[in-house]
Amino acid sequence: MHRTLVTLSLLALIASCDRPQPPDARELAARALRGTLSYPHSTLVSISTGTDAAEATLVTDDAPERVARWFRDMLPMNGWQLRNEGKGAAGAVTIYAEKAGRPLWLTLKPNAGGAGTIYTMNGVFAEPDSTAATIPGTRP
Repeated sequence: MHRTLVTLSLLALIASCDRPQPPDARELAARALRGTLSYPHSTLVSISTGTDAAEATLVTDDAPERVARWFRDMLPMNGWQLRNEGKGAAGAVTIYAEKAGRPLWLTLKPNAGGAGTIYTMNGVFAEPDSTAATIPGTRP
């Protein structure tokens, strides 16, 4: 009985070691945010990933409006189309852009812990479905 228990335990241990490891959060975020830009001299604070999207949170010493202006200039220069922008309470700025049907959401806020800006970049993993039917009145 003891030998059987040890053998089963070893087999279970070996089987658990053989499981494929989930992709690293940084790898997933890099895939979701491929082709995006981060503001110069930003520091990465955190990365969050889900099944469809990833979010990178960064911080910089510059003011939110300066960071927003940089994104407004640089995103179009890199093939992104600015689609929408909004201003929120306490100086927050939200920018929505698309590139080849891929969405990008930026949210910039004054850093509550000091000077500068904390901002998030949200992107999706999925590539646009080129075989999907288009709805009249919308763009492909």
